[in-house]
Amino acid sequence: MAATALAVLLGVALMSGTLVFTDTVTRTFEDLFAGVYANTDVVVRGKAAFDAPDNLGAQRPRVDEALVATVAAVPGVAAAEGEILGYARLIDKSGRAMGDPAYGAPTLGYGWPGTAELNPFRLVAGRGPAVDDEVVIDAKSAREAGFAVGDNATVLVQGGAKSFRVVGIVKFGTADSPGGATVAAFASDTAQRLIAQPGKFDDVAVVAAEGVSAEDLAARIAAVLPSGVEAVTGATVTAETTDQMHEMLGFFTTFMLVFAGVSLLVGGFMIFNTFTITVAQRTREHGLLRALGARRRQVLTVVLVEALVVGVVAAALGTALGVVVAGGLRSLLDALGMDIPTSSLLFRPRTAVVSMLVGVGVTVIAALLPARRASRVSPMAALRTIDTPPICVPVARLIAGLGLLGGGISALLAGLYDDPPHRVAVVGAGVLGLFAGITVLGPTFARPLSGAIGWPVARIRGVAGGLARENAMRNPRRTAATAAALMIGVGLVGFITVFVSSAKTSVDHVVRDAFTGDLVVDSGAGFVGGLDPAVATQLRALPGTDAVTGVRVGTAEIDRRPTQIVAIDPSDGFRILDAGVVAGDPADLGADAIAVHADEARERGLALGDRVPVRFAQSGDVALRVATIYRESDPLGKYLLGTPAYEANFADQYDWQIFVRKSADTSVESLRAAVAAVTATTPGVEVMTADEYVDRVTAPMDQLLALVYALLSLAILIALLGIANTLALSIHERVHEIGLLRAVGMTRRQLRTAIHWESAIVALQGTLLGLGIGVFLGWALTRAMADQGITTFHVPWGSMAVIAGAAIVAGVVAGLAPARRAARLDVLRSVAAR
Repeated sequence: MAATALAVLLGVALMSGTLVFTDTVTRTFEDLFAGVYANTDVVVRGKAAFDAPDNLGAQRPRVDEALVATVAAVPGVAAAEGEILGYARLIDKSGRAMGDPAYGAPTLGYGWPGTAELNPFRLVAGRGPAVDDEVVIDAKSAREAGFAVGDNATVLVQGGAKSFRVVGIVKFGTADSPGGATVAAFASDTAQRLIAQPGKFDDVAVVAAEGVSAEDLAARIAAVLPSGVEAVTGATVTAETTDQMHEMLGFFTTFMLVFAGVSLLVGGFMIFNTFTITVAQRTREHGLLRALGARRRQVLTVVLVEALVVGVVAAALGTALGVVVAGGLRSLLDALGMDIPTSSLLFRPRTAVVSMLVGVGVTVIAALLPARRASRVSPMAALRTIDTPPICVPVARLIAGLGLLGGGISALLAGLYDDPPHRVAVVGAGVLGLFAGITVLGPTFARPLSGAIGWPVARIRGVAGGLARENAMRNPRRTAATAAALMIGVGLVGFITVFVSSAKTSVDHVVRDAFTGDLVVDSGAGFVGGLDPAVATQLRALPGTDAVTGVRVGTAEIDRRPTQIVAIDPSDGFRILDAGVVAGDPADLGADAIAVHADEARERGLALGDRVPVRFAQSGDVALRVATIYRESDPLGKYLLGTPAYEANFADQYDWQIFVRKSADTSVESLRAAVAAVTATTPGVEVMTADEYVDRVTAPMDQLLALVYALLSLAILIALLGIANTLALSIHERVHEIGLLRAVGMTRRQLRTAIHWESAIVALQGTLLGLGIGVFLGWALTRAMADQGITTFHVPWGSMAVIAGAAIVAGVVAGLAPARRAARLDVLRSVAAR
């Protein structure tokens, strides 16, 4: 029962820890957004052109600075000021770019507010910026980089790296920085030029006069605004931003809770097995109770109360342990390079309620079927020995298992290929149905599979191996239930391993097939910033370069669908990226042109010269002429712009990456040195070969894989506890048999060997089933994501062999304690036991 409680405790602890951690992160961002708009009554902003993909929020145009005076003149306005927020990255004193905008907290640039009520920052040293060469930075960055007021600091902005004098250090309320971000705040006109657009603001913040409500003031301001601009309350903006963050964090919460659910599901198998065995061992006891007058409901209640006690104790301890797990999750993500800002841990009452209900519920539900069996024991059972469960499997179980298996596979494939409304739910139901079907069918093949796996063991290990094989085959239901727990954990490990390997192989093939260049210059800023386009011009002028193109990425709406769109240099881009041009001339990709993938052109009936309506956040609706049709979509996507069209329709001008191809008479090493010399003045930049670029792109996949392995290790640990527990209980059940074996000459070593191999056979059975399911799930998801760039299905057989080998070793380890206990049994007492 202690081991059973431990299984529940571990699963509940992961669930509780996930809720504590995500609640803490949510509160951190809620406090951040509430602080930003604490004194803002109304926000004047451009109307959303469209919503961006991946929950990045609405795409809005900037507003003219002349609008500030218009808003300030509205009756009831106490103050109005234009706001600017964009990309700016601090460089520390050693020349290292601070922060990690691609994968961690953002690196933010602000326009310093002149109105105290609209300034979310609190000066702790110095003053605000007043002229072009002054900057204010956050206390966290100042502490980490050793900056003080009066020092010079380099900041990456539009136009490249520029030097500023630190005139102030700020905190965000009581925090050293907003959500772990780095902050560089400039004078308003400087910020317009360096991180936004001259003469433009991102929005206008308004403070209401005393006695004027935010709603009334928003209505007054709306009456004087031009078309395409709106006025909303500060509370509305806070709620929108918070909801957007909740939606983004919702994926992480779901992701973590899935693994907590897997751990609890595996624990459920252990609970079921434990109560099934203990109920069977107490058959005579329950029969005696029935003979003395106990009703079936009373026997049922006895077993369920026993499960309830186990569940309550385990869930309570697991809920409390969740605080420790939340701290561990934070450390684990930090170690994997995923910097998620948090404050002090937050434990909500909802966490305790949910964790307790789930922990107790899983325990009681798992014990329900064994409890029903106990309640059906006849009073005559008091006169009999324990019945051996039948080997044959009922037809109803076979039909139910096949139905669950077929339904699970159907739902899985429908969710992956048919794109139903609730795709995630359908896929999840399919996966559950698949595992449930195999679990229900487990006893039908547990006996032959145990026999097949144990056959070589019997040949190699002699009598001990043969006994291990026979014991694994003896009770197919018990063996199947024990192996099923491990099957779930290993199945998910195998699935993630196959999928990540397929994704990495696909990326490698895309780079090899489409990229004909030699070097990639990465900005390290992700999609939120990047390199000054002048860097590509400098690289193009280097001796030894044959072709150079900057790569820019933006979001536009095409055919009413938000689309991430890539832009490259029309002349050199198609020489470095083999797009497979089938019609048109890439040189024609001017400011009014667009390139279209051949499949998309065929579906939409587009030909050269036709117009494609595109909606941009800044320039609005534009009809672009089809100038080129190409056939290779990876990594270009369905639509492609030339840099002239990008410059005409996007406000911020950054190169996300730069691709370089060498001339025939130049070595990669010498060109790399020359490129590194040019980019040395732009910290944070990395110059990579094609192989290094593949490693860089796939590195987050390895981080995800490491996180998944860490989370699934808990489920596998619980499954191994289940194997150990089942063996321990079965040894208690076989004390008389073990005594007889020892009496007729079996040595302690032979007995330990038999139990070790019995454990290994059960573990290997669960592993083989799990790996088979994992490969199938990996194949299905890879095929379903072919249009998203994962085009190659790849099974890493070496990793699969390691998983299988680890399962055998783990199975043997799980059997160590039960084997030791069996070997130490007193022979005479064991023979006398009944």
